[in-house]
Amino acid sequence: MLTERLFSRSARAAGSPADSSPSTRWHHGPWWSNSYLLTPLLSILVFLVVMSLILWSLNRREQQQQEDTLYRNVAWAQQQIRLSMTGAQEQIQALARDLAAGHADEHSFQVSTTDIMQGHPEILYMNWYTGQQQPRWPNAAPPVLGQRLARPNDAQMDEAVKAGFAEARNTRRQVYSPLIYDDLGNGFITLQTPIFRDRDFLGTIAAVFSVEGILKRDIPPELSAKYKISIIDVNNRELTTTSTRPRLPRDMFYDLPLDPPGQGISVRVYAFPQITNFTNNTLVWLVAGLSCFVLWSLWSLWKHTRQRFEAQQALYAEAFFRRAMENSVLIGMRVLDMHGRITHVNPAFCRMTGWDESDLVGKSAPFAYWPRDAYPEMQRQLDMTLRGKAPSSGFELRVRRKDGSTFHARLYVSPLIDSSGRQTGWMSSMTDITEPKRAREELAAAHERFTTVLESLDAAVSVLAADEAELLFANRYYRHLFGIRPDGHLELAGGGFDSSQASSDSIDMVDTFVGLPAAALTESTADAQEIYIAGIQKWFEVRRQYIQWVDGHLAQMQIATDITTRKRAQELARQQDEKLQFTSRLMTMGEMASSLAHELNQPLAAINNYCSGTVALVKSGRTTPDNLLPVLEKTAQQAVRAGMIIKRIREFVKRSEPKRQATRVADIVADAVGLAEIEARKRRIRIVTDLRSRLPVIYVDPVLIEQVLVNLLKNGVEAMAEARPNAVDPVIRVVVRLESGFVCISVVDQGPGVDEATAERLFEPFYSTKSDGMGMGLNICRSIIESHRGRLWVVNNVESDGHITGATFHCSLPIGEPDGPSNGGSEAPTPQTVTGEL
Repeated sequence: MLTERLFSRSARAAGSPADSSPSTRWHHGPWWSNSYLLTPLLSILVFLVVMSLILWSLNRREQQQQEDTLYRNVAWAQQQIRLSMTGAQEQIQALARDLAAGHADEHSFQVSTTDIMQGHPEILYMNWYTGQQQPRWPNAAPPVLGQRLARPNDAQMDEAVKAGFAEARNTRRQVYSPLIYDDLGNGFITLQTPIFRDRDFLGTIAAVFSVEGILKRDIPPELSAKYKISIIDVNNRELTTTSTRPRLPRDMFYDLPLDPPGQGISVRVYAFPQITNFTNNTLVWLVAGLSCFVLWSLWSLWKHTRQRFEAQQALYAEAFFRRAMENSVLIGMRVLDMHGRITHVNPAFCRMTGWDESDLVGKSAPFAYWPRDAYPEMQRQLDMTLRGKAPSSGFELRVRRKDGSTFHARLYVSPLIDSSGRQTGWMSSMTDITEPKRAREELAAAHERFTTVLESLDAAVSVLAADEAELLFANRYYRHLFGIRPDGHLELAGGGFDSSQASSDSIDMVDTFVGLPAAALTESTADAQEIYIAGIQKWFEVRRQYIQWVDGHLAQMQIATDITTRKRAQELARQQDEKLQFTSRLMTMGEMASSLAHELNQPLAAINNYCSGTVALVKSGRTTPDNLLPVLEKTAQQAVRAGMIIKRIREFVKRSEPKRQATRVADIVADAVGLAEIEARKRRIRIVTDLRSRLPVIYVDPVLIEQVLVNLLKNGVEAMAEARPNAVDPVIRVVVRLESGFVCISVVDQGPGVDEATAERLFEPFYSTKSDGMGMGLNICRSIIESHRGRLWVVNNVESDGHITGATFHCSLPIGEPDGPSNGGSEAPTPQTVTGEL
């Protein structure tokens, strides 16, 4: 094989025998296998282990002695504190027995407590507390003079003397309370000694101990000079200590619980670092020095031996490295001699083709991996290779595996030159391109499908570079409308790019837009806009989005959908809606015709009577200006009344284009009520209005809003007349109020209400609850209100007992200019459900 030949060549260059056996070349043992090197090394290791064990044993014995001494001192300190605390307990217990026997007064109690506190300076305070936790003699326990211990404040002292009181009374024995801390973290503990006379509880003697005082008084000076002694609580917190020296990690310590007083308090003793053992350290350094000297001698011998094998080991490393590199690559390697015979294949080539090395090495064309139907083409490529005519881009070929399957590969060929500069063959490298070829084919097919879809759309799709007016893509429909110029894109974009969003640095723009949240990007660039192009007289719905183009630059993609037909349909629907609204007003007037005739008949009859009376007075000659003036004024009033009725009817039914204007709500309500009152009086129903004194101006078409109110009032009158014909004083109320930037007009009737099934379909076209109704009135009303950006809905009037007393139709209209949002874009109030209360 090639690697073995290279290895043999390198071995001969290094001076090793060319005829050495493979076992000598490849299986030479490590340097430390020689006995003259292994024996000193083992001796040194044994010596180091033995000396380490001896030193460890000595150090362990010394450490054990220190631990035993430390334990004895901790026990001694604990015993001293326990004796002092027990002595204080006994003295206080004796005082309690005297108090129970009644042999003590305030003076004697003060003398006794003074003696105890002088004998035990760690006691900060003593007093007798009755069963109500009040001092028996407030001034009976003065502090000890000269005492320099930390004392708690009054509140903390009061908390301390009362701690453990209930437990001492219940257990009838002396009780230590839990630790109490002052603001500086000093600890205090209270001893409660109960006083009982037979079965009567007379209180307790409370003695407050300072933990700092316990340590300072009860620890002998010779012990505190050798050790650092501390008292710690259950949370391992240091309450007081005899030394301010900080504890080092190597310091030994020992804890013993302190009982009394218990409560998790422990005595801890730290041992200061001991003086170094000079003998042990000297022995350690001596052993270490001798070991280093022996190791240096051994290292010198190893270095001398190592030089003998450097050339041979370098040869091993090179050979193994070449073989490992050749075996690890995924590219198939094949070597041909000058006659086209295979002399070497690497494992990757065998794995790719499925053929073993024995099936390929030494074989001539046709090779086993050639497909049978491609022999001529494969032979042509081999001939070109042997003549040195192989292209630098390599050959693309099909390779047959051993199992009969084939794959696509690319083969690159280069000449193989030996150390003397002579060509000995051809080195070929083969890579499997089946997956990349399939990916390219799928990508090409996907691109073709994508292009076909875009070209078939009835929408103009275009992409324009953001840094300059360059059209990057345009589909067929765009080219049909605007050609290949970017002017159509800019015209659809409404004048071009925003200068704040487009700059010469496209890469920065890509980062900027990629960092935007999806919602912000949608709002700023992807909202649909309706654009009219006058040149081609078409309406388009345009959507824009910033994208990253294939070259990494920022571009603007725009999709313009032709909505001209839809806009025409909307305009036609608007015209039909206006005609339907006008027809609805005429129908309303037709239904109210008899009432209007009766209403007009009254002022006309009055005018006729006044004129006849005036003529009679004039003919009789009994007229004077004073008599004629009141009659003529009344005649004029009746004429004005008739004229107002006719004017309202003419304005109501007059056909005109919708026109929004600033209008007072009160005027619209007054005109609508004036028309509806004619029908209401005929049915003996009153209409009552409830308007605020100051209402804002709204921008609406007053005739259309009046049509809505007349319709609602007329429906309410008819519903009340049918449901409650014999009602006493029936009333319809019109309420106008302000609500969240809207004017809300409510028509409240006393009819039967609206059931749930009817409420869901009440505003649908051609749905009516009347036998002769067309079902368009309320639908038109809702269309009118929604065209004014308002809402129209209905709710039932429900009393507290659930009884329905009628229905209320709510109509909300926004306050503000007709083209701008009112009150910061407030929306109309959400309609309530049918079962809601008024």
